[in-house]
Amino acid sequence: MIRYPNLFSPLDIGPVRVRNRIMQTCHSKLYARDGADSQRTIDYYVERARGGAGLLTVDARNVDPTSLSGFSRGYNVGYDPRGRVIERLLTQQVHDHGAAVFTQISHFGLNSASDAADDLRVLLGPSAVKSPVHGEMPKVMEIEDIHAVVDAFARTAEACRDGGFDGIEIHLAHSYLLHQFLSPLYNKRPDDYGGSWENRTRFAHEVIAAVRRRTGHDWTVGVRISLSDFIDGALDISDAIRLGRDLRERGGVDFLCTTGACYHNLSKAAEPSDAPDGYLADLAAQLKRGVPGIPIFAVGGIKDPVDAEQLIATGQADMVAMTRALLADPELPNKAAAGREDEIVHCIRGNQGCMARVVRSLPAGCTVNPAAGREGRLGAGTLVAARQPERWLVVGGGPAGMRAAATLARREHRVTLAEREPELGGQVRLILKTPGRETFAYLIDDLVGQLRTLGVTVETNRAVTAEDVTAAGFDNVIVATGATPARTGFSSVNPLVDQLPGVGQDNVLTVWDVLRGTRPIGQRVVVLDDEGTRYAAGVTEVLLDRGHDVELITPMHALWPGTVGTQDMATLYGRLLGKGLRHRLNSWALAIDGDRVDVVHLYMRAVEQLTGVDTVVLAMSRQADDALYHALKGRVRTLHRIGDCLAPRKLDHAIYEGELAGRELWDPADRFIHEGDLELLRTTGVAAG
Repeated sequence: MIRYPNLFSPLDIGPVRVRNRIMQTCHSKLYARDGADSQRTIDYYVERARGGAGLLTVDARNVDPTSLSGFSRGYNVGYDPRGRVIERLLTQQVHDHGAAVFTQISHFGLNSASDAADDLRVLLGPSAVKSPVHGEMPKVMEIEDIHAVVDAFARTAEACRDGGFDGIEIHLAHSYLLHQFLSPLYNKRPDDYGGSWENRTRFAHEVIAAVRRRTGHDWTVGVRISLSDFIDGALDISDAIRLGRDLRERGGVDFLCTTGACYHNLSKAAEPSDAPDGYLADLAAQLKRGVPGIPIFAVGGIKDPVDAEQLIATGQADMVAMTRALLADPELPNKAAAGREDEIVHCIRGNQGCMARVVRSLPAGCTVNPAAGREGRLGAGTLVAARQPERWLVVGGGPAGMRAAATLARREHRVTLAEREPELGGQVRLILKTPGRETFAYLIDDLVGQLRTLGVTVETNRAVTAEDVTAAGFDNVIVATGATPARTGFSSVNPLVDQLPGVGQDNVLTVWDVLRGTRPIGQRVVVLDDEGTRYAAGVTEVLLDRGHDVELITPMHALWPGTVGTQDMATLYGRLLGKGLRHRLNSWALAIDGDRVDVVHLYMRAVEQLTGVDTVVLAMSRQADDALYHALKGRVRTLHRIGDCLAPRKLDHAIYEGELAGRELWDPADRFIHEGDLELLRTTGVAAG
């Protein structure tokens, strides 16, 4: 009996039959090199085709040199013929594993940067409206510019067909050029391409018609549309339905792939863990009801096959995008189809390994899946059994230790995991005590389940000493004992002061003290935030929710700037400022004296004394808990440390190093990845010279 009969039924999308209703939408990963797909791109998509996805929409192709990424050179271009050979390799290998493969074609318009290339250019836009991304003014497109871009879309579509893709998706959303013409946020034109609905949609219709003329009607063409801009007076669901009906009646498109938001509030397009799964599903269902007779693709943080099945079974959508879920576990479809749901590695929607890296112009990865973007090195089929299975002790049951233990066990080692706390999970247990982070429980549950299945001996409530290790006869030890919060009050804005005066008072607490509830907290609380991340925001919200009067002091120019890339800044601002948070930016503490905190403005140098402060909370750096490692040096044959006890960093580092440790990749030559893209270009005959 098929567990999910609707989800695993085929779907006809134009002339293409897709084997099931699970897809991965187009998403930026920055794996391209010189505008063309790389071996890294191929490995990434082949892994997800092998894992059972029905449809993969690969990285967008910029249609013209006037469309610049604005962030990085890791984007694809569709107009350079040198990319065709690699595209054919990609599409053929995806097809070999049974998946259909589309790509997206797009133009950034004014939401780029004129200096994103070595030569300096001009941006194109519908009107003289400043970009909300880079603050640049575009050139207002003249009629000949519009005609040139229409032709560029058509030529790029034809090139994509030549590259072996089963179809394309024309991007009409996310504040890219065609969406800019659609939206009153950008389009202020007085001519035939502005004002009325018919005029604002004219450019998009001309692009679709031109694409069809160049590619024919025996090839799949669809669009990505925004369900709502989520801004009063801008595009909303009624506009999406109207646009969908227009497109259906004209007969130029075979599907509507949905999304939401624009560059004024792009976080709503890839909501973090605070939003519920399927946060756009209701709007997609409205579009489905309003535009029957054309396949609708639902998106929005959907990671559970049960939820995906429900969307299809109830007619709310025809295809379900599980983009971040497939980033976390490429085998999700095969596992679901086989009834192995307990083996699925769940996306936690922290946006740290994927979105935040791309925003920083770094290649996308995944917090919970170290192989994402590294499939050629760490993906399916690369894990080999140990030549000689041995006994291993892993000390520390946080993410690093659990991942190391699981990977060692997969390689047939005999593994014992010791954890001093009553439960496994490490610092993730503290994350779970902060609002909006419930999904992080999946990380612990998934790893604990793997340890159980793999037969790892788990010993909780066990504080390990060096004598314990040698007495038990362990020759191979991995230390993953994590970190502890620093209590010095040191900040790089005052680097000659190693310890903040007064930091040793009883009323000075760490974030951990607050979350664990181990110390009394007074009514008026000052939080010293030297991190600027969700770490500080989380404890601040906990204090506000408990009814404390909270003032946050930070040397940074904004509250929690580290949350821009993870897409949760807007959510946090809305919640915490709405709960009465007071704050001082560009400031820091000079001293704590009883109930007084002396605060200096870093630029004006003015000092103010805050009096009546009951409690000070240090949201600051952590220190490696590496005492056991140093005590064991020279006493066991094999000794390594990983994660925060090596150096306190992100959750991504801990899980990645756990995987490397489990594979026993200790030599730098084995650990560090050097991409083989130049070799790929040579073998395909694309490289010049």
